Amino acid sequence: MSDPREASRRSGARGYGAEFADCFGMPEPPTHVHRTLRRGLLAVTELRFDEPIEQSTSLGYDDAFLASVFLRDIVDHECWYNGRPVHVDTWDAGKTYIFDLRQDPRALVRGPSHVVHFYLPLTTLNAFAEQEGHGAVSELVHKPGVGGDDHVMRHLARAALASFSAPHATTGLLLDELLNAACAHALGRYGTTRLPNPRTAGLAQWQERRAKEMMSEHVNASLADLARECGLSVTQFARAFRHSTGVSPHQWLLALRVSKAKTLLERSNLTLTEVAALCGFSSQSHLNAAFKQHAGLSPGRWRRTFRS
Repeated sequence: MSDPREASRRSGARGYGAEFADCFGMPEPPTHVHRTLRRGLLAVTELRFDEPIEQSTSLGYDDAFLASVFLRDIVDHECWYNGRPVHVDTWDAGKTYIFDLRQDPRALVRGPSHVVHFYLPLTTLNAFAEQEGHGAVSELVHKPGVGGDDHVMRHLARAALASFSAPHATTGLLLDELLNAACAHALGRYGTTRLPNPRTAGLAQWQERRAKEMMSEHVNASLADLARECGLSVTQFARAFRHSTGVSPHQWLLALRVSKAKTLLERSNLTLTEVAALCGFSSQSHLNAAFKQHAGLSPGRWRRTFRS
């Protein structure tokens, strides 16, 4: 029987480094992580395999995107967002594909693959935007499964690849700057700016970060606790959170609970009642309703379909 504590740890995985490669059953890949302003983070990872892979496992919910530059064609593959199949044609070498990690993307690849993945959290993208006096972004515009001919990202990926293959004394500094450039370029080419609402102010960066941290750590965090931590009234907090994220605190927390439930369903033999309790649902029926609304499948069917 799988250890549910290990499953919970896996729900905090991220789209870079060893945990990312583990989702594809691969050993630790070449990766560089850059700690940016305001404790932000950017990362670049090279994933390369010569044999087919089984369907990737879940990374869990993450407010982040991958800008992935494919270095060889992939013609036989499948892709899912939140358990729903996404129509994809050939993933073409040289093109850049955006993956929304809030939508639990997964892939099954039946041939060799070579990809450079740039990990771009929304908090870091918006910290860069704020520093440069630009509006915050809520999305990186893309169509799932469809790539773009992005010359800048392609050259940045090639530069990162060269740095991984021939490191020297200042490789770390070089990769830091490459990641800064990837972040700035993604903001300019793919970012959608939220227009300011004169009647409603959003949360400050630290408030949004703290609220999400609290909800991630405590699945039963109350609206009053979140508002108090941010120094706002409940009404002010709820309005500002929706303005900053596009969803209510309840909707955001529900998506997080469903993400944790997915991981437990796939990686443990816990009953649905036990999963519901661990993920903050009031009952198994509450889990069933929320899970089907978010994932399009019942928890039982999800376990049968996606279990490793």
